[in-house]
Amino acid sequence: MKIGIDVQSTLGRKTGIGVYTRNLLQALRRVAPQHEYVELSWGRTNELRTDQRLWWQQVELPRRARSAAVEVLHVTGFDAPRWRPCPTLLTLHDLIGLFFPNNFPPVSRFYWSYWLPRTVRWADQIIADSEHTKRDLIRLLHIPSERIEVVYLGVDKAFRPIEEQATLDTLCHKYSLPPDIILYVGTLEPRKGLDTLIAAYSILAADIPHHLVITGKKGWYTELLFSQVESIGLRERVHFTDYVADEDLPGLYNLANLFVYPSRYEGFGLPPLEAMACGVPVVCSNAASLPEVVGDAALLVPPDNVEALVAAIRRVLKDKSLRAEMRAKGLERAKSFTWEETARRIVEIYENIRRSFAQKHKRFLYESR
Repeated sequence: MKIGIDVQSTLGRKTGIGVYTRNLLQALRRVAPQHEYVELSWGRTNELRTDQRLWWQQVELPRRARSAAVEVLHVTGFDAPRWRPCPTLLTLHDLIGLFFPNNFPPVSRFYWSYWLPRTVRWADQIIADSEHTKRDLIRLLHIPSERIEVVYLGVDKAFRPIEEQATLDTLCHKYSLPPDIILYVGTLEPRKGLDTLIAAYSILAADIPHHLVITGKKGWYTELLFSQVESIGLRERVHFTDYVADEDLPGLYNLANLFVYPSRYEGFGLPPLEAMACGVPVVCSNAASLPEVVGDAALLVPPDNVEALVAAIRRVLKDKSLRAEMRAKGLERAKSFTWEETARRIVEIYENIRRSFAQKHKRFLYESR
């Protein structure tokens, strides 16, 4: 079977969808080499503007899929095309636009809050990253349950405990980091709860030696975060690394004493799992899909609750036996999520929708005689 995969998100500085697409494609070629995987992209490495993204996914992508004569098209993120030259599978990672429309600038708000949710119905089949996202699709967009398959993400094998101290020392020097750090990894945008994390850290800073390291590319309204850090006088102890190259990220996790993820909403939440796979204790919010992903291997706190976050961070940093227990549980939990299993599940979906399409087409030809 010839399968077209939208890989535009893997170009340039990847966010979660780019990471998903890259890892899925690599795993598909390992577990199901009998199929041909055609990479479809516009070739533009810069982040697409909203109008460019619309043009790519509604015009260029289906056009290229038809030219490549693919039998199934997999859109790994964003919106499904209205015109589909073949059966189309859409991975729907979340419904952020419906829950947090005010977190987006006006033009982007149209795309994420109005346009994207309406295009979901155009897909022949939908993959949701979590049961939570599936429930959102059913409840908010009235998508029939049978059209949605839940397929969890995996953790790349590069995320592991690193014992080579020289490697960690080099990375520490490269990013000018102190020996004790609390780490966050993810795009810098309002729904990630970074304002809550910075507020919590401002309370803890006087009692702990740890610096706060915030890693990820700038999203929307990031100037508010920088102003918040300035206003509490902690510029020397809060480090914004910006986007970090893929090869440096596992080492950065390994440098951390604690990983904190105070997000207000996630369709899945890959960074906490990556941290666990590296043997780092995790504190995260109990919002949306995160409890489903981390299980009992992390300490969970309510989103936006500064006091609860302070207490959880302090508890982990001060309790050596708790850290050891969380490390062991996290490593075990992360083993449950592999890209090979993700790929195997998705190959089954490719084969099912191709078979279903062929049967419908055969029935249509028979009835039209």
